[in-house]
Amino acid sequence: MNYELAMAKMFKKSDSEETTFEACIGTVIKAPPETTITIWDGEVTLFPHMLYMNDRLYDDYTREFDIVGNITEITIDATSSNIEAGPGPHKHSHGTIKGKGKYKAIGTIINTDTLKVGDYVKVIPTEKGQKWFIDSKYRKVKE
Repeated sequence: MNYELAMAKMFKKSDSEETTFEACIGTVIKAPPETTITIWDGEVTLFPHMLYMNDRLYDDYTREFDIVGNITEITIDATSSNIEAGPGPHKHSHGTIKGKGKYKAIGTIINTDTLKVGDYVKVIPTEKGQKWFIDSKYRKVKE
């Protein structure tokens, strides 16, 4: 068998194969709005024009909420209040108020932070690795 020919064919085959891109962990090297990420231990840099970022990672992401629940414990240290109790206002000291009950809240949550330099993010490529999606932020379990 001609080993030189076999090796040449193997190298030619590997040169023609496309690189397979998979989800990986990236590191933020430039924070939004010019988000820049490195992957593969700094071997590759993903620039802003290559990236799409999960909306929840932006510092202006808003979300409406409606919460209903039970207050299992509440302690309020009150000072005083002015109330009408007959002729003229009177001050009554209240001390500590404790109790339980129900609550309902409706409002808007607004993110006030975003990615920072050094954050780890999950990035997922498109089919040929031309565009990348920043999926979410992660923490290392142990350094």
